[in-house]
Amino acid sequence: MTATLSPKLPMRVTFAYAFGNFANSILPIVLLSWILYFYSPPEDQQRAVILSPVVIGSIRGLERLFGMVIEPLIGHLSDRTNTRFGRRLPWILFGAPLLCLSFAAIWFPPSRPTDDPTVIVYFTIALVLFWASYTAVVGPYLSLLPELVADGPGRIKLSIWLAVFEAIANVVGAVAAGMIVAMPATRLLGVELENGYQVLGLSLGLLAFAVYALMLLVVREPPRTPAHDVSFELVVAIRTSLANPHFLPYALGLAGFRAAASSAVMGIPFVATVLMQTSEEVAGYMLGIIIVFATLAFPLVMWLSNRHGVARVFRWAGLGFIVSLPLIGTIGLVPIPPMVHGIVLFVMAGFPVAGLMVLPRALLAEVIDRDQERTGLRREAMYNGMSGVLEKMGEALALGVLGVLFQQFGNSSSSPLGLRLMGVAAGVFVVLGLLAFRKYGATREST
Repeated sequence: MTATLSPKLPMRVTFAYAFGNFANSILPIVLLSWILYFYSPPEDQQRAVILSPVVIGSIRGLERLFGMVIEPLIGHLSDRTNTRFGRRLPWILFGAPLLCLSFAAIWFPPSRPTDDPTVIVYFTIALVLFWASYTAVVGPYLSLLPELVADGPGRIKLSIWLAVFEAIANVVGAVAAGMIVAMPATRLLGVELENGYQVLGLSLGLLAFAVYALMLLVVREPPRTPAHDVSFELVVAIRTSLANPHFLPYALGLAGFRAAASSAVMGIPFVATVLMQTSEEVAGYMLGIIIVFATLAFPLVMWLSNRHGVARVFRWAGLGFIVSLPLIGTIGLVPIPPMVHGIVLFVMAGFPVAGLMVLPRALLAEVIDRDQERTGLRREAMYNGMSGVLEKMGEALALGVLGVLFQQFGNSSSSPLGLRLMGVAAGVFVVLGLLAFRKYGATREST
C-alpha cells in the first residue's frame, strides 16, 4: 500500500515504520554503552586493554570528521533521489546489510598488543563503515516522518511510537547486552566465538537486519510532488539550510544534549561496576531502569508538549539533565548505599531522557516546514544530515572528553576521579546546548 500525507496512518504502517527505530536504536546504544568498556576495560576486570581511551577517542574524532562530509552529502543525494520506490527506501534497502555487517565486525578485532597499528586500522575502518552506513539508513528513515504525517499533534504521536520502540531497544540492548557480554566462549550459527562481546555483535546484527527487512516490506513513500524536485546543488543546499533561522538553534541545542547523553551512556558500565560496585550484568539493568522510567514519562511529555509547546518542554528536559547528571559523581561519597543512590539518580533521569527521545523529531519537522515555506521544497534528508553532523560532533566531543578524564584522572576503584567528573562534564554540555537553543522559535506554538 502507499502511505499518504495524512495525520492518520494505517496502524500496520505506523507499527512497521516505528519498528524500524528499534534497529536504529539498539545498534548505537549497545555500541556506545560497551565499546569503550570492551576495548579499554578498567584494571579491575583483569582483561587486556586492546586500545587506550585516548586512542579510541582520537579514532572516533576522525570518524566524526568523515561524518561531517557524508552526512549532508547523503542527505542531499537522498533528497534528489528519484526512483519508483521513492527517495528514502532505496537507501535503507542497500545500506542496512552493510550497517549490520560492520556492527558485527567491530567486536572481532585482531588479537594484538595494546594500541597495535593493525588493530587501530581495523577499528577505524569498521567504525567508519558502521557510522557511514548508519547515516545512509537512518537519515532517509527519519526523513520519512514529516511526510508520512503532516500535522503537529500527529507528528508528536508518531514520534511517541518511535520513542516506544527506541525504549524497547534500549531496554533489550541494556539488559540483554549485560547478560550476553558475560557469556564465555561459545558457538553460534556454526561460528566459534571467543567471548560474549562477539556473541553480542553477531546476534544483534542479525536481529537488526530482520527488523529493517520487515519495515521495507510494509512501508511505502507518499506520492511524489513538485516539492520533491530538489534542484539545489550541494553547496547551495547547505548554505540555504544554515540560513534557516530556526535550524542552528535546534541543531546546536540537540548537539549539547546528545553529548551529555553519550557521556552518560558510555559511562554507565563504569559507574555500575566501579562506583556502585556491581557486575557487568547489573550495569545493563541500570540502563534499563532509565529507559523504563523514560517510557513511563512519554504520556507526560506528550501532554506537556500539547499544552505548553514542544520547545518549552525540551528546555525543561535540559534542566532535568543539569540537575541529575552531576550527581553521578557523588555515588559512594554520601551515607547512602551506592546501589540505592545510583538507582535514585537513574530514576530521576527518566523525564529528561523521555524528552530527548520524543521531542527532537517533532522540532526538526517544524524546522523543515519553515524551510518549505521559504523555498517551496521538501528537504528532510538534508536537514537530518546537517543536524546529524552537529550531533555527531557533540558525541565525538563527549568521547574525547571522557577519554581524557579517564586517562588523566582514572576510571577504576583505586582511581575513580575521572568517573566522578564525567557527570559534571555532561552537565556542562547541556548548559551549552540550552544557551544555543534559547533562540529557537520555529512556530508560535513551539516557543
